[in-house]
Amino acid sequence: MKKILTFGTLALAATMTFADEAPSFSPVDQCKLALDNAKSSLPANAYSAKLTIAEGYGALNALETVYKDDNESKLIPTLSENCAKYAEIAKVQGETQAVRNHIAENWEKRNATNRTIEAIQEQIGTARSGKVSDLEAEKQAIKAQKDKLEASKNEAMDKLNALQSQMIQVTKDARGIILSMSDILFDVGKATLKTDLMTSLAKIAGILSVYQQFDVSIEGNTDNTGSEEFNMTLSQQRAENVMNFLVEQGIAANRLSAKGLGMTMPIADNDTKEGRQKNRRVDLIITDRTQKVK
Repeated sequence: MKKILTFGTLALAATMTFADEAPSFSPVDQCKLALDNAKSSLPANAYSAKLTIAEGYGALNALETVYKDDNESKLIPTLSENCAKYAEIAKVQGETQAVRNHIAENWEKRNATNRTIEAIQEQIGTARSGKVSDLEAEKQAIKAQKDKLEASKNEAMDKLNALQSQMIQVTKDARGIILSMSDILFDVGKATLKTDLMTSLAKIAGILSVYQQFDVSIEGNTDNTGSEEFNMTLSQQRAENVMNFLVEQGIAANRLSAKGLGMTMPIADNDTKEGRQKNRRVDLIITDRTQKVK
């Protein structure tokens, strides 16, 4: 009996010692775990996200090569961050596709709405036959349609307002809803989209995919630093790169337009640092095409 107790005590002590050892994850392990987690939650038809995941595994291979060669290399933090960004973008793209799938699954609800509209139109026809007042029936149909469009617009505005941050300012004027994206979302003097900007644009694409009545005009703006020609070219390239990314996210190209305005449309004084920073921006002007129909 004493031997059994001694063996059991030793086994328990060994188990507790093993449990107390905290698992250690290398940057390679962390990168792989982030990509695997993002991949596991993707819908089957999240093709953009799957492409991002593939690029992420490419970044993982590069990180693993450097780590095996020198696990204290100064390149490791940058490569690890790139890998994490790929996982983050893929996750957002997957969530966007999930929203689209949800819309598809609830398509019957839209059909029911269409049947309701047809019923209203039938009521209008009945009214014209003398059973109901023509004017009152048409007023009810118009009001129902306006209420539906207004509710949809308010829902979209709430979702766009949720994007408000230090990098994105959400305002509204006579042109429509305006999302102003800060110059810090681009490298200085370049038009390449940074990862934070792609993440925000993926969210915007998700909203636009739900609310099909909205079109977007993309306007690139700069301050007055540098030549007029350089600023006009840079602003056009930035606007076009934003538009192309939205198209890649599934937004129809005929709903989008891109224009570079250079330094011609300042919103602040270019004589101050703060003013110049405000003028360096990309604006997304979101308009409701149903309100253009008279």
